Amino acid sequence: MNVLKSFWLILSLLVSGTMFAGTRDTISVMAYNLLFYGHYTSFCTPQNNNTDDKDEYLKTIIGHTLPHIFGVNEMGPSPANASRILNNVMNSDGRTNYAHAGYTNVAGSNLLNMLFYDTEKFVLYDEDVVASVVRDINRYTLYYNDPDLGQGNDTIFLHVFLTHMKAGSSAQDQQRRTQEANAVMNYIEAMNLTGNAIFMGDFNMNSSFEEAYQIITYNTNEAIRFYDPIDRPGLWWNNSAMAPYHTQSPRTGHHECFVTGGLDDRYDQILATKSVMEGYAGMKYLGESYRAIGQDGVRFNQSLISPPNFSEPQDVIHALYNMSDHLPVKMKMTILNYTTHTDDLNEPPVIQSAGYDSRNSKILLHVGDYTGQADVQIFSLAGSIVRQIAGLSLHPGATVTLDAAGLLPGAYIIRVNVSKGIVFNEKIIIG
Repeated sequence: MNVLKSFWLILSLLVSGTMFAGTRDTISVMAYNLLFYGHYTSFCTPQNNNTDDKDEYLKTIIGHTLPHIFGVNEMGPSPANASRILNNVMNSDGRTNYAHAGYTNVAGSNLLNMLFYDTEKFVLYDEDVVASVVRDINRYTLYYNDPDLGQGNDTIFLHVFLTHMKAGSSAQDQQRRTQEANAVMNYIEAMNLTGNAIFMGDFNMNSSFEEAYQIITYNTNEAIRFYDPIDRPGLWWNNSAMAPYHTQSPRTGHHECFVTGGLDDRYDQILATKSVMEGYAGMKYLGESYRAIGQDGVRFNQSLISPPNFSEPQDVIHALYNMSDHLPVKMKMTILNYTTHTDDLNEPPVIQSAGYDSRNSKILLHVGDYTGQADVQIFSLAGSIVRQIAGLSLHPGATVTLDAAGLLPGAYIIRVNVSKGIVFNEKIIIG
């Protein structure tokens, strides 16, 4: 994990706060509760929740949405189920580009999480079980499979936290969810997994006022706080004002396996860190892209199919209705181009380059056509600020020297800030 944290920090600091110009790519993320996929019970049986049928429904949904990252809840407790989804659904209809993460079941649950990802877009770098209070909460670290990696370019990392929190509305149920939320946020803080991260799955919460949700979205440590991309706090359950965002349940009437009652819950969500929301580290939420697939906002406490639903093709609506008692949620993020210079590409750079003078133990900053004040921070690879200089005077063409005495040999990140924002990041080697 130390290697992971250090490598991620180098990359995030190199990219963090720089000016991004345009996009290199757009990627999509989807979360979906599959409702007892591959796990039969006395109430979810081969007759009312047949896995062969579910494969066909899910194939239709995936063929329409084509997520690059796909996190699922309620997969049955066998590695064969992950292989089945991969082979029968993800890599079907001519697709061969999907893979799945490792199988975990530390909690010994009958309902598991799994992550599927597009290998043409991402590489799975590392994974871990964050907590197993009720069911495993998983962390998957992916990096963007940049086609220019061979040219010496840095890539972009994304931490994906996948959860299926304790269901129920009792005080004990809420306490369990609070325990799960604390476990995740403490893990992120302890591992210093700042930067690009999303937290998704079935949160099983009726409102944003629940303590567990507050811990996640109003965490006292802003660096690890998650945000709702559509910014819809409040009471979600049985609230007609929240109808466009409800994800459970697509059915009314009675069903032995499916929860019914119509759409009136927002259990399923994708949350993102500020880094993703603002595009600090090469990956940015694409505004207006977050949605519940099949949700047109006009079926509060009604089914997905009545009144008629034209938000998606009819075969997709039919598949969503029959697949699960949840709707999938999906959002998009852009992979950004970046430069390490000014906020206006037509302006000359504030800092041309940085280097190290080993003879005099000095860091050298070569100033461009800029006059003004700057703040400089030097970071170790462990993420701590080892030196900072405030109010440094810059003049066009000058070479500014910074004392490197006392810094141990190795790699550091130097960051220069001016009034218009961070304009320069570079890795330097001292020694």
